[in-house]
Amino acid sequence: MKEQIKALENSLQPNIMTCRVEGSVAVLAVLSDIHQGLNNRDYFKRTVDNLLKLGDMCKVVIGGDSTNTVTKHSKGDVLEESLVGDKQILELVEDIRPLYESGQLLGIISGNHGDRAYNDAYITPEMMTASLLGDRSLYKGEFGIVYYNVNKNCYVHHILHKHKRTKNYYDYFNADVTWFEHFHEPYAVPKVAIEHNKYTKKPIAKQVWELHQSSFQVNPTYLKTSGIRPSLSGFWVAEMTGNDKDKRVTPYMGDTYFDLMERGLVNA
Repeated sequence: MKEQIKALENSLQPNIMTCRVEGSVAVLAVLSDIHQGLNNRDYFKRTVDNLLKLGDMCKVVIGGDSTNTVTKHSKGDVLEESLVGDKQILELVEDIRPLYESGQLLGIISGNHGDRAYNDAYITPEMMTASLLGDRSLYKGEFGIVYYNVNKNCYVHHILHKHKRTKNYYDYFNADVTWFEHFHEPYAVPKVAIEHNKYTKKPIAKQVWELHQSSFQVNPTYLKTSGIRPSLSGFWVAEMTGNDKDKRVTPYMGDTYFDLMERGLVNA
């Protein structure tokens, strides 16, 4: 059993990202389902510009489906794409390079659209993206684990692209925030979790979050044909406090956060 537990721990090592920010608050933004080549690219580039304005107190993860990656065996239509094949990767690299150069980019994870290329030709678009940026280690595989320190407060983020819809299925991971991508259905779920202080022998209640992501994709034919309800483009940001007497996470939709920031109503 000891060897099995150790093997499980070792299997999670490639997925880990870490960072530390000193300040009263810090922010994590997950930009998932970008679908470069079949997206609102102007909106995505404007999002990157707004994240750059937040500076070092904001870190970013590029989630799954960063490229649209239509193949001969997928249900998408290459005729709808504004960029095809390797141009999707090259233009994505161009759009996110400022986040890499600013030191805000923590990592890149894969999604089912990138898996199409891997399944057909054993090529991983997300790894190619990281390599073209200049740091292959930015590629974190199928999902992400972020240990984010704001002063002494360490927050755990569990970022999933392909995932089960079974309620509470991922509670075993005991994350402060669990991010769900892929389905383009934005909503947030606050939950209560109980930890145990083994020194004082007391249960400790805390608030945790499930954040379900939207996307940057436009409304393609295969969604309209299937009768799937369209959703507005967007993404979540999680603001975390640095006060060890008031450790908490507050989620905002990205555009709402930027608007509040411009009005001086958040701590950025």
